[in-house]
Amino acid sequence: MLWKIRTELADRPGALAELAARCGADDINILHLEVFTAETGAIDELVVSTGVGWTADNLAALVAEAGCVRTTVRPCQADVLHDAPTRYLRAVLRLIDDPVSVDDELGELQGFDEYTPAEWARADVLVEIAGRLAERYETPEGPRPGSGVPTTRTATVEDADAVVAMHDRCSYESRTRRYHVPMPKLTARTARHLSAPAGGVSIVACVGDAVVGMATAAPWEELGSTTMEVAVLVEDGWQGQGLGLRLLREVVEGARTRGADRIVCMVQPENHAMLRTLERLRMRSRVVRDGDSLMVSVALSDRSLSHEVDRAAVQYRHSRATPSHRPEPPRSAGQPAREHTLAALSALHAVPDRAGAADRDGADRGGRP
Repeated sequence: MLWKIRTELADRPGALAELAARCGADDINILHLEVFTAETGAIDELVVSTGVGWTADNLAALVAEAGCVRTTVRPCQADVLHDAPTRYLRAVLRLIDDPVSVDDELGELQGFDEYTPAEWARADVLVEIAGRLAERYETPEGPRPGSGVPTTRTATVEDADAVVAMHDRCSYESRTRRYHVPMPKLTARTARHLSAPAGGVSIVACVGDAVVGMATAAPWEELGSTTMEVAVLVEDGWQGQGLGLRLLREVVEGARTRGADRIVCMVQPENHAMLRTLERLRMRSRVVRDGDSLMVSVALSDRSLSHEVDRAAVQYRHSRATPSHRPEPPRSAGQPAREHTLAALSALHAVPDRAGAADRDGADRGGRP
């Protein structure tokens, strides 16, 4: 088994030799050694191979017998045997595709909670590289407002490349609001699934050959066979012009024709633009707080007007969105969900231009009697 040991050796000649001798006496093989300079002295990091039966506590006791202090022992994998420059260069290669994963990369590279000055310097450089890469993703290119009039149509798998290009032009904020997690790069495979979801429908807004907006409705079986989740993404330069509402209306109609009697939309509470767009559908709606998000349910038929909230807890990030690094715990049995109507969101989130009222069953009738 491989172990990584970080310790401060006694400040005297031969301290490292004494530690090596003790390891050798117990058939512990030192495979890698790195020395860091710190204000308190030298900090040694060793990768050792032991036989069966050794534990972290056993190794810490052996190191202490050699006069070492402030020792941390953790199990590790064989990849730590690569030299540090190679491991950091490989991390840079991964950051090119996913710059927001810098925290995870540092966790894998450093391996310990406390950094030495040398590791702080390495981390600073890696964070700077990730920041510069992220800025490159933020540079929008492609069609801008005024360069054409968007047309809408049903998407197909042939739109996948144009959908990827649209995601690349969207800002980090717009992508995060769409997926609820950072999404620096959309793969062609995911784009094909989004363009033609099984049992669902996607609508794209196009200017020439470029896709500038997309709305998708896909079945969410955990909430019932006639429920579809809807999500909308509009390229930054085309936002605020009614294109999102246009896409939403068309994809809702597409969901209805495919047998859905209810749609749900997961929205971050601070995403006021999407909440206003859902209001402007002028359809009966209910909002349930689900972890850090709001689940907006919209009725498409008389069968779903009551919007019962008796569903089992569903972990959205695990089942629908790109997996999060910080999964939320499920709601415990019997714990009530926090319900609101869209009509009450103005009091919760300062959403302006509210129109419509809620009746006794909590459904928003959008100003209609």
